[in-house]
Amino acid sequence: MRKILFGLCLLLACPAVALRGAEPLRERVYLSTDRSVFVAGDAVWMSAYCVDMQTRRLSAFSKIAYVELQGAGGLACTAKIALDGGRGAACLQLPNTLPTGNYRLFAYTQLGAGEPGFDPLPGSHVLSVFNTFTTERAEGVTVSEGIPAGRERRGRPGPVRIEAKPGSGTARLTLSNTGGRTVFFDLAVRHRDLIPAPAGQDVFDFVQAEMPDFQGYGPETTGEYEGEILRARVSGTDAAGVKAMQDKYAFISSPGSGENVYSSAIQADGSVKFFTTNIYGDQEMFLEIEGVDRTNVCHLELESPFRDFRTGELPPLQLSGAYAPALELRSLAMQVERNFNTEALYEDLPFRYQQLFGEDDRRSYVLDDYTRFPVMEELFVEFIPELRVRRIGERREIQVRATDGLGNMSFPQGAALVMVDGIPVLDHGKILAYDPLLVKRIDIWSDTYFMGIRAFSGIVNFVTYKGTLPSMQFEDNVRIVDFQGCGFPQAYTGADAGKRYPDFRQTLYWHPLLALAPGETLTVDCKMPDYDGPFEAVVEGLTEDGEGVVVVEDLTD
Repeated sequence: MRKILFGLCLLLACPAVALRGAEPLRERVYLSTDRSVFVAGDAVWMSAYCVDMQTRRLSAFSKIAYVELQGAGGLACTAKIALDGGRGAACLQLPNTLPTGNYRLFAYTQLGAGEPGFDPLPGSHVLSVFNTFTTERAEGVTVSEGIPAGRERRGRPGPVRIEAKPGSGTARLTLSNTGGRTVFFDLAVRHRDLIPAPAGQDVFDFVQAEMPDFQGYGPETTGEYEGEILRARVSGTDAAGVKAMQDKYAFISSPGSGENVYSSAIQADGSVKFFTTNIYGDQEMFLEIEGVDRTNVCHLELESPFRDFRTGELPPLQLSGAYAPALELRSLAMQVERNFNTEALYEDLPFRYQQLFGEDDRRSYVLDDYTRFPVMEELFVEFIPELRVRRIGERREIQVRATDGLGNMSFPQGAALVMVDGIPVLDHGKILAYDPLLVKRIDIWSDTYFMGIRAFSGIVNFVTYKGTLPSMQFEDNVRIVDFQGCGFPQAYTGADAGKRYPDFRQTLYWHPLLALAPGETLTVDCKMPDYDGPFEAVVEGLTEDGEGVVVVEDLTD
């Protein structure tokens, strides 16, 4: 039996697949956040709506959105949001070194950003950030004697209704859809203090924004239909060395059970694209080129996917001495959450995840169940009949036994993909010299697998006790780089807040991925903090046919 592990049709690399007949798909992303005013070090909870601006409906095409926070000094920080059906969520952690000022937050897909003259301004938010640890200020910050006017968040009549019942320490919210269309939305319950929100846009401005005439896609535009397309380039050698790398295979992977390992062929210009199904979380990535002579010092460098857009001038931020009590409370709340165990405040949400190697097809050998041997090859001989070692020229190769459709077993001549803790080890001699006492178990997949255009006759993963490839030595051309993956979608429930430390939360509840069909209701219990209000509940989202929804409900007793 043959299995296609990860093979993308070449058409997916062409933006023309995004066309609906003669009408182009024009994606834009709207970001909704839990608040608009923060202190440096806060978490910004985000809900993404990827919309086809031709129809104003959610777009199911792109599977990842790129988030940029731009200040007066340029790009401040970034994030990635995995999309599924046009929806996604993540958390952006503000650095505690950000100077006080206004910042613009926006997101885009590579398909949308590939249009010439793309403007990320529609769908962007202006966030006010106050740094309570330093007097450093961004350009344009002024001081006011009074309380500056700000933008008041107002709801509009719509299909979602909020009924609030404040209680002793808990407020119960009942949300209902009284309209005739499904509504996709996020819900924030938050403290409303004296610091005004900066002027900016909401979802109504986004859906009503006029689109310029379509000028086609840029020459390098690639629709990310399955997930992020990682781009790398051969470095550390001259033009002749780059050309010599053509058609060699490159690998990118991260430690784990093999869920993040991808391969691709290097092009004539030294570039390579890895088609992923989205990689979650920040982690280390290993990049390696197969078949490189040890004297060749070339390696792969990963390119940034962020465009570093410039979005024009930001509105000025006005400081006021009247903000001091509110900022003191906000700073205290931020420090308590960052320095104490706050995992109990979050709820993990389901996300789109495609495991490359199925557990049902895996045969595992837990080595502690057998006699431990000091030599790796002895394990294969004594109790792992699916593996054998053969000499191919000057090298030794690990082979995996396969079974055909008639039940006949044989060892194919093709190479197997051999890994340690999910990282490919292309020189099987390193595995044979590895200390088996460091290995907890050996996972084996016996079928033929395709990764891109590369085929492997079986997969073997040596899982160590530590899971960190202890004592494994790699060639000099292997590069290990820090990688920013997609944020895990989470709801901020705050259910266990205040049990071990005072509860000064500013965002009391946040759920980024809610939906209500016509006539449906949803009940949410929100734990109130250890200080008095006022508080408010805010719903923001889109109906299934692309109309904006904003509902604001006062929770003050």
